[in-house]
Amino acid sequence: MDFNLQAYQADHLLHLSVKPERRLSIQENKHHRWLEMDGVVQSAMSLAEPGSLCLPHQQSIAERLPAQANQILELGLGGGDLTRHLAARWPEARHDCVDLDAEILTLFQQFFQPSTLRAPRLHQADALHFLLQSRERYDLVLLDLFSQDGNPLLLFQVPLYQALAQRLEGTLIVNLLPRTRLEQDQALRLAREWIGPTEAHTVPGYRNVILHSNRQHP
Repeated sequence: MDFNLQAYQADHLLHLSVKPERRLSIQENKHHRWLEMDGVVQSAMSLAEPGSLCLPHQQSIAERLPAQANQILELGLGGGDLTRHLAARWPEARHDCVDLDAEILTLFQQFFQPSTLRAPRLHQADALHFLLQSRERYDLVLLDLFSQDGNPLLLFQVPLYQALAQRLEGTLIVNLLPRTRLEQDQALRLAREWIGPTEAHTVPGYRNVILHSNRQHP
């Protein structure tokens, strides 16, 4: 069941935290539970079908998933919409989720991790640091990192893609919210240079641009 971003209304406020740098809330109605950050919906979960995807950019990502994945890494968690979807799709897969924000990890466990789906391994860490320290190999990496005003600069710099190239065996999918065409072109260039063939897909009606790469070894 899709989440209507133009007409949604909450019946219950489940959590509210206000800090100088952000305002975070979890709200719910009879159909959905969702995470808002500074008034913007970051993720939404169907209460009836927790493994379904409710937001258009996530549905676009799902269309580009490989036929099978056994080792999955998510960099950036939010409300875990894709985490749940992947657990439902591939329940036997080994799944790591990395987020720097301890509160996000805790809220995921409290409000967005149903007992009917296998829980991922959660890591509180910086994305680049995790990649540099890890010795795992992944056949699917989902990159969904955001700062207060969009994607962090890390997404447009060489070290991230160098580190991804060391850990990735298969598919990389990046959710971008580019502030300029220059940012989009830079991420696309780096993915092609360090990962392999990469395509950029727009999401109709949204700022999101989905990068889809397949690892090509030298």
